[in-house]
Amino acid sequence: MPTIIRDLLGLHSGLLNGATAFIEPAAAAVAGLFLGRLTARRTIFVGGAGVLLGTAVIEAGVTSGMLSLLWVGGIVGGVGFGASFSGAVRTIAPLVQPHQRAGLFASIYLVAYLSFGVPAIIAGLLIAPVGLQGTVLGYGVAVLVAATVGLVAQYRVHTCS
Repeated sequence: MPTIIRDLLGLHSGLLNGATAFIEPAAAAVAGLFLGRLTARRTIFVGGAGVLLGTAVIEAGVTSGMLSLLWVGGIVGGVGFGASFSGAVRTIAPLVQPHQRAGLFASIYLVAYLSFGVPAIIAGLLIAPVGLQGTVLGYGVAVLVAATVGLVAQYRVHTCS
């Protein structure tokens, strides 16, 4: 986000960079707390919808050059991520024996970090040939496709069971 704010929006402020980088994970943490009353399956569905909508708003913010849209998209997407992660953990954690939970959580975090790290590395490599805005918009499209596939899969599993 700081590179987007500086290079695409033309804003040079450490405070804006920090605030923008803080918004999404803060929203994710709050979502995990407040959506705990929903069933795990519903939480995952709300999360997928939040990721989808948040990404679309961020893409609109990048395209229009509006920081406020980046922030709103970050909040909505952060709620989506927090809900998805919380719901997924609540779905699979009860399926393993207590002595297997350390391995389960290690696996969850390994996959989570790889799912963020590998696309970020690929995106970084694409900036030179495609440009920052093209890379950001392409990354967003990939997230939109993944979120849509996830929502459709959740809907099918829910309606078939």
